[in-house]
Amino acid sequence: MLSLFNLHTFLKPLAFAMRLKRLLKMLLPVSVLIFGITISTNAQTVYKTPSGKKYHTAACHMVKNVSEAITVEQARQLGLEPCKICKPDMAYGSGNKQPQGESKTVQCKGITKAGTRCKHMTSIANGYCFQHQP
Repeated sequence: MLSLFNLHTFLKPLAFAMRLKRLLKMLLPVSVLIFGITISTNAQTVYKTPSGKKYHTAACHMVKNVSEAITVEQARQLGLEPCKICKPDMAYGSGNKQPQGESKTVQCKGITKAGTRCKHMTSIANGYCFQHQP
């Protein structure tokens, strides 16, 4: 027959296992959430244009049918820069976020069909608006 001492030593590991199980139940959703966020930021699909200097979101008008779908991680490894129009880094919650109102806009360098200078303002580094991209 089990004595009181033997019963206590028998139940002690069982109580520890139950506490561990409760702890794991509490930590599992948190760890899955953290792991999911980590995976989702690097596994987001972006698009590399054939010229291959920048990467874009699917909604960017610079993306054509010939663009190649890659992950943000692959784009960074290839040395690609994020598009200044669609801002894929901001869309996917990573990268350097620039404060609102800090970008420098200039008048487009493009020439219209009428022979006058384009009136659009642009913040694209080459100085051309979306209609006059070389």
